[in-house]
Amino acid sequence: MCTTGNRERDKMNTKLAAVVLAVVLGFAPLAARAGSQSTVTLGLGSSVGLSHVLPVTGGMHNSVLNEMNVRLRLLKVLGVDFNYNVSGEQELGHGEVYSSNMRASALLYLVPTKTLSLYVAAGTGASSFSDLTSSEASEKSYHGGGGMEIYVGKHLALTTEFLMLVPEVEKVVITTQPLRLDGASSLQLDGVAPAASDYISIDNYQLSFGLRYFF
Repeated sequence: MCTTGNRERDKMNTKLAAVVLAVVLGFAPLAARAGSQSTVTLGLGSSVGLSHVLPVTGGMHNSVLNEMNVRLRLLKVLGVDFNYNVSGEQELGHGEVYSSNMRASALLYLVPTKTLSLYVAAGTGASSFSDLTSSEASEKSYHGGGGMEIYVGKHLALTTEFLMLVPEVEKVVITTQPLRLDGASSLQLDGVAPAASDYISIDNYQLSFGLRYFF
């Protein structure tokens, strides 16, 4: 259930991301130009896509993604990625989040050519930047997969990406038996905490397509 505080936080995150993007684009004409094959290069982009999840509670859930992206490439084969999902995140099943508001990824380019690059990616996601950078935050999500960039100019690339999604389940408890009363007439709940491996499935994924500009 989305609270008023969460809605206000999401609005603030959206405004902040928009301001940062506007400032960077405003200084773009003054920046040193660099193609995708440079030793160090910065890419700004946006993408749209679909998140598909089969919660452990049953059913199927699809949601639309609308992400803004900042990508730093190093030595042609390494990369660091940051994504912000403007559409926001949704809790499913027992409260787990598969596709977070914010995602950070480490990239390894396996095929870095002048016309096309293939890469693998893995990382974590969270509802806020403070949780994203905290090793102790429990409300996180995880992802792994790969993508492709097709360069249609020295600075412009068409992108596509496929990621498997795994929620953080530290706080999730699945009820295995109906509610019951003990000898003292107290209400008891028999449950079990699942492992992250219970949620690893190729059926939980997001697929996106976008456009990226490299400076």
